[in-house]
Amino acid sequence: MALKALKSVRTVSPLVHQCQKALNDISIQHAVGLFWVPGHAGIWGNEIANGLARAGTALRFLGPEPALGVSRQDLQIRLGRWLVNQHRARWQGLGNTRRQAHEFISGPSLGTRAKFMTFNRTQSRAVTGLLTVHNTLRRHLHLLGLLDSPLCRKCGVGEETSAHILCECEILASLRHAHLGSFFLEPEDIRRLSLGGHLEL
Repeated sequence: MALKALKSVRTVSPLVHQCQKALNDISIQHAVGLFWVPGHAGIWGNEIANGLARAGTALRFLGPEPALGVSRQDLQIRLGRWLVNQHRARWQGLGNTRRQAHEFISGPSLGTRAKFMTFNRTQSRAVTGLLTVHNTLRRHLHLLGLLDSPLCRKCGVGEETSAHILCECEILASLRHAHLGSFFLEPEDIRRLSLGGHLEL
């Protein structure tokens, strides 16, 4: 395995890379050959290497803990879980400060994130606006003092909010049924929907 690692074109191990560099430096002035030899067969050079290895195991470890190696894959998995837990704790700690976002978003989701990353900028802005209230719907613009009326531009009955557009507006009922699966919805229904159907309303 060690010889195969040294022959590899792509090296991720710092130790293997260090050995490859040492071999390259030596080969500038000397002919270098690497050969497999059986262990514990009385071969002089191999016996010296075995003795040095045994002596090394008796030495006190120097360097950062843990002394045992940890694979990159294990680190990535553990780091990913830690990030998800931190994200979930932060989300739950927001309380009522993000009331509408909590109304439509159940919490952090790797699947939802992956879906969201497939959207272009316009789609991302539209979905984010609908789910977080930072949008150009009439109630939001009315609260900012940019419009006189918050009423829905479609039906003219209810205030034009994300909840009204996604769940209640009668003019959008057919579109809602076609793309979200029901004529009228509740906020908890929106939380269970696959991300993306919101774009069709």
